[in-house]
Amino acid sequence: MVKKELKIHVVVSPDPAERRRMLTQLAVRAGFARIPSDAAKLLSSDIYDIDLHTAYFVICPDYNFRGATLTNQRLYELAVRGIFVAVGVKHIPRKYEFLCISYHPEDFR
Repeated sequence: MVKKELKIHVVVSPDPAERRRMLTQLAVRAGFARIPSDAAKLLSSDIYDIDLHTAYFVICPDYNFRGATLTNQRLYELAVRGIFVAVGVKHIPRKYEFLCISYHPEDFR
């Protein structure tokens, strides 16, 4: 089970397929699905496909922290309220590291 912390859960990998795999395993660990194939159905292809005002959870394999600052702020606000927020990135910018719990491929082996 994933420890409940009020931060954004971030899987870090340069490979998009690996990020998807890691996020599905993280969703299973968090209790959103029983098996990874069911968790894969919960992934959103783009962060902007999710209505962040009414979301019960956010799971997105392709995210860029350098995009919209307001989206970063909204994701952190959701996490602080206790909503599960998990995104996949190529790397985490240094100024956002304190907002995140990072997972790397070796954490899922």
